[in-house]
Amino acid sequence: MAQNLLAAALGGLAVFIALPSGVARADGAADEADLHFQIGTEVYYKGDFRSALEHFLMSNRLVPNRNVVFNIARTYEQLKRYADAYRYYVDALDGQTDKPTIASINDAIKRIGPNVAVLRIESDPPGAVIYLDRKDLGSRGRAPKPLAVPEGNYKVIVELHGYDPVSIDGVIAKNGSETRVRPVLRRVVGTVAVAVEGAPGATVHVDDEKDTPICTAPCSFELPPGQHLLHFSRDGFQTIPQQVTVSAKGTVKTVAKMSPLTGSAVIQADERDAIVEIDGKASGFTPAVIQGVPVGKRKVTITLRGYAPVERVIEIKAGQQTQLLDIKLIPLRQVAAASRFTQSIDDAPSSITVIDGQELRAFGYPTLWEALRGVRGVALSNDRTYQSVAIRGLGEPNDYGNRMLVLQDGAVLNDNLLNSTYIGTDGRPDLQDIERIEVVRGPGSLLYGANAMSGVVNMVPRPKDEPSSVRVSGGTYDNAVLHARAGFHYNLTSDMGVFGSFAGSRSDGFSTEVSLKDPPNSPAVVADRVDFHRAYGTEGRFWAGPLTVQWYYNQNKHRVPIGAYGAVFNDSRTFLFDERFMGELRYEPQLTGSLQLLLRAHANHYNYHGEYAFHDTGVRDKDLFVERWQGTWYGGEGRLVWTPLKNLRVTAGGDVQVHVKASIVGDFVPEEGPYVNEHHRYRAFAPYAVGDWGATSWLRVSGGIRYDHFDYDGPVKDIGTPVFRAAVIVKPTSATVVKLMGGSSFRAPSIYEQFFWDDGSAQVKATDLEKGFFVGPETIYTGELEVSQRFLENWSILGSGWVSRIDDIINSLTVDPMTGKPDPGSRTQRYANSSEPALIVGADLEVRHEWRQGWFFSGFYSYQRAQYLAEDDNVALKQNPRLVNAPAHLSALRGVVPVVPELASLGGRVTIDAPRRISRNSDAVTGTSVTADITLSGDIRRLGLGYVLGLYNIADQRYDYINAASYLSELTRQNGRTVLFNLSLQYP
Repeated sequence: MAQNLLAAALGGLAVFIALPSGVARADGAADEADLHFQIGTEVYYKGDFRSALEHFLMSNRLVPNRNVVFNIARTYEQLKRYADAYRYYVDALDGQTDKPTIASINDAIKRIGPNVAVLRIESDPPGAVIYLDRKDLGSRGRAPKPLAVPEGNYKVIVELHGYDPVSIDGVIAKNGSETRVRPVLRRVVGTVAVAVEGAPGATVHVDDEKDTPICTAPCSFELPPGQHLLHFSRDGFQTIPQQVTVSAKGTVKTVAKMSPLTGSAVIQADERDAIVEIDGKASGFTPAVIQGVPVGKRKVTITLRGYAPVERVIEIKAGQQTQLLDIKLIPLRQVAAASRFTQSIDDAPSSITVIDGQELRAFGYPTLWEALRGVRGVALSNDRTYQSVAIRGLGEPNDYGNRMLVLQDGAVLNDNLLNSTYIGTDGRPDLQDIERIEVVRGPGSLLYGANAMSGVVNMVPRPKDEPSSVRVSGGTYDNAVLHARAGFHYNLTSDMGVFGSFAGSRSDGFSTEVSLKDPPNSPAVVADRVDFHRAYGTEGRFWAGPLTVQWYYNQNKHRVPIGAYGAVFNDSRTFLFDERFMGELRYEPQLTGSLQLLLRAHANHYNYHGEYAFHDTGVRDKDLFVERWQGTWYGGEGRLVWTPLKNLRVTAGGDVQVHVKASIVGDFVPEEGPYVNEHHRYRAFAPYAVGDWGATSWLRVSGGIRYDHFDYDGPVKDIGTPVFRAAVIVKPTSATVVKLMGGSSFRAPSIYEQFFWDDGSAQVKATDLEKGFFVGPETIYTGELEVSQRFLENWSILGSGWVSRIDDIINSLTVDPMTGKPDPGSRTQRYANSSEPALIVGADLEVRHEWRQGWFFSGFYSYQRAQYLAEDDNVALKQNPRLVNAPAHLSALRGVVPVVPELASLGGRVTIDAPRRISRNSDAVTGTSVTADITLSGDIRRLGLGYVLGLYNIADQRYDYINAASYLSELTRQNGRTVLFNLSLQYP
C-alpha cells in the first residue's frame, strides 16, 4: 500500500517538478525555492514525509506555487493529517484551469473526505476573512471556502473591511460530514442627510456622477465611513458637488444648493400694466423684461382687471432672451348687478353702463353722485340737502332718489324710512375703494324687490385677489372739501383674506347766492357756510372660501342754511345728521357640479337727527324743530341655482325682511311734546324664480317672476305686487347684439312719504285714513329694443328705443296745511298717487371706444319725452303734461388720452342737460346746463403713487336744480369752477 502511494506521489511530483525550476531562475529566492522543492521530492521518495513536508512548505513560502501546494496536500495525506491535506487540496484548486489536474484534485478530496470534518464558510457578503477559534492563529482564507478540521467544537470568526466582525460559537465539526456556516455581516455605515436649497427633486449620485442615483433630494441614505463626493443633478439647474466625511454610525448633513439655469423673457401686450405671471408667480407688469427665468418650458399668464386672461407657453434657454410680443387682451365687459351673477354685458338682459376703475381714477370722481354725471339716461339733482339722480325721467324734487337702488357689492344701502339713496358724502367720503360702478337702467324689482323701479347702481369693491397692500389717499374738491382714506388688503391664504378702510371728509362750506320766492323778483341774497359737513366712515370685507362678510358704516353732519323745509334762511342752527350701518354675511357653496346654494343674512340701522330753525310759521312760533328718525331691520335670503346644462341657469329663491323699528319723532324746542310721533314696524317677503338659457351661440332667452308682499302694523293697508322681466338676446354676427327687453317694477311708498308731518309747516300726512288719504305703490312697465354694433375692433355704436308707463306715480302736491287738500299757493306739501298715468318714451344713441392702451371715449345723446296721460277734464295738465324734473335731452362726451404712457393722461368731460319743468303748478323751466371738466392723472408705479389734478366746470357756468315746494327758493344754484386734487400712495 505504501509503495503504491509513493509511486503515485512520485508520478505526480514528476509532473510538477519542472514548473518551479523553469519559472524563476532569475533571483536567489526562486533558486532556493527550487532547491527545497528538489530536496522535498527526494526525501518524499524515501518515505520521509515529515522532512518532505518541511521542504515543500519552505519552497511555497519562498515562491507560492499551486503545484507545490498540491504536493503539500499529498504529503499531509501521507502523514494522515487529513484535515490539513483537505485544506491544501482546496487551495490547490484555487485558480486551477487544467482539467486533468482538477479531476485529480477532486478525486483526492473525495478520497480523504471520510477522514475529515468540513466547515463550509459562506459569508454574506462574500470575501470575509475566516478565523477559527482565535485570530492570532492566522486566517483560514476568505469566504466562501470549505475548511477541513478535526472533529470538535469551533468558534468561527469572520471579518470584512467596512463591516462589523461576526463570531459564531459552538460550531460542531464531524468527520465525514460538511457543516455550512453562513455568517451575515452588518455593514459599518453612517447616515448622510441631504437638504435642498433652490428647488427639490435633484438626484444624488455618490462618488461618480454617472452612477445610478442613490436617492432624490431632500433625502437621507447610508454610506460606508470615509470621504465621499456627492453629485447632484436636475434638469434646468446647476450645483457644486459636496464632499462629506462619513463616520461610523454618525450622521452628516449637507445642502444641495440648486441654482437654476436661467434666461430672460420679454413680454409685451397691447395694454400696459397687465400683471405677468411665470409659472404662477407674479414677475412684473407689461411691458416687461424679466431676468433670471429658469430654463425649460414656462407657462406665462397675463392678467389685467377687466380683461380676459391670456396664457402662453414659452421655451427659455440658458443665457438667451425669449420674446413674447403678440399678446392681445380682450375686454371682458362684465356686469354683476343685472342678473346677480357675473356675466358679459352683451348677455345681460338689461341696459347697462359700467364706469370702470380706469375712468374712476382718470377723472378722480369724489362721490357717486359726481361719477354718475354724464352717464347715459341719468339726470342729476342737488338741493343742498341731499344729492340725487333720476334715471330715464323718473325723479322728482323731494323724492331723495328713492326710485332707484344703490348697492355695495349687491347689498342694498337705501334706508327703510325714506328709501333714500345716499350718493354724496352722506353715503361715503370718496370712491377710493371702488373698483367699478354698474348702472342698470330699467326695472330691477325682479332681483332686488321694491324701489328698484328706474334702475340699480351697484358699487363693486376692489377684488379679493388683489396683492396684499396698504393704501392711503387724500385730496380736495369743490374748492372747500378735504377728504382722506387709509386702508389695507391682506391675503391670509389663497382663498382667505381681509380688507378694511377708514375715511373722512370735511368742509367749512362756502357762500352762494339764493333767489327767494318771497318776495317775488327780489334780489338774490347770500347764504354762508353752504355744504358745511363732517363725514366719517369705514367699510371692509372678510372672506374664506365660500364665506364672505362685509360691513359698511357712514355718518354725515351737514349744515343747511339755504331755507330748506321752510327753515330760517342763513341760520347755521339748521343741520342734518345721517348715520347708516350695514352688515352682511354670505355663504355661497357649490353643492355639486350643477347645484349652488347662496345664502345671505343682513342687519341694518339708520339714524337721522335734524334740527331746523323757524320763525313764525303760521302755525306756531317756536325756535327749533328737532327730529329723530330711526330704522332697524334684518333680512335673509336663500337662492338655489341649478345649471343642468352649460348654458342653462335656473334660480329659485326667497327674500324676507323684518323692519323692527321705523320711527319718526319730532319736537318743538323748548316746548315738550312731539308734533310727529310715528312708529310703524313692517315686514316684507318675496318668492321669485329666474331662468336664463343660451339656446345657441346667437340666441339667449331670459325671464323671471317675483311677488313682493308688505305687511304693516297699524291701520295701514298691506301691499302685494307681482313683477316680471323677460328678454330675448340675438347675435346675428359676432359683432352685433340685439336685445328685446321688457319688465315691470314697483315702489312701495316710504314710511316718510306716508306718515311724516310737521304740524303743517312743510308737510302733512299722506296716509291718513280719517281724512281719506292713502298712498299706494307706484308701478312701471317698460319695453326696450337695443342694438349694438362693434367696429374697428375697439369701437361700438349703440342705439335703443324704450317706452315706460307708470301708474299711480307718487308725487308731491302743494296743499292746505289744515285740510291737506290741494292749494297751488301753499308751501306745504303732501305725497299722493297721481290719478293720471305717466308715459315716458325715449331713445339713446351712444358711440364708445373701449379702454385700450390708455385711450377711452364715450359720447351719447338721449331723448326722453316724459308726460302725464291727462284726461280731458284736467285742462291744466292737458295743456302741459310734462313730468317735473325730467329733461327732454341729455348728452355727454367723456374721453381720456395718454400724454405720457402711465405717467400722465388727459381727461375731458362735457355734459349737457336740457331745461326741466320746475313744478306742476306752472310752465316755468330751468335753463340749459352745459358743464365741462378737465383732468390730468397718472401713476408713478415705482413709488406706488397716483395723482389726479382737475378743473370741474372750467367755463364757470352757473346753472340750477329744482327744489321741493317747501323750500324758500324755487331753485338751487350749483357750483361754478372748482379745483380737484387727489393723491394716493400704495405699498407695496
